[in-house]
Amino acid sequence: MAHGKGTAHHKLHGYVGWGLVLGLPFAIVSAVNAVSEQAVGFETWLSSSLGGLGFLAFFTAAIWYCKLEMDEVIMDYFGGGARAFGLLANRLVALIVWAMMAYVVAKFAFLG
Repeated sequence: MAHGKGTAHHKLHGYVGWGLVLGLPFAIVSAVNAVSEQAVGFETWLSSSLGGLGFLAFFTAAIWYCKLEMDEVIMDYFGGGARAFGLLANRLVALIVWAMMAYVVAKFAFLG
């Protein structure tokens, strides 16, 4: 018996949620340490490759989790063309937000 899209969506949602739960303490500690030195500390943290990649990994999980949550709302309350448009728009918005953040982090951490 084949699994439906809902099963895969649910599993993915769980994995991304665990990524957020496990990554949140590291993100908070790193951000608090960076903010203690004000803006310069935060910029220094994001400029390091470890800080930049850690922040990008956490931000990626957060954006993905939000996208999956909105997908559920769209699938529950819309049908037909509105559902297809909503899912596509949600995917594009999440991609654009992620791409902007990835560019900023890459610029800080790797392009100086």
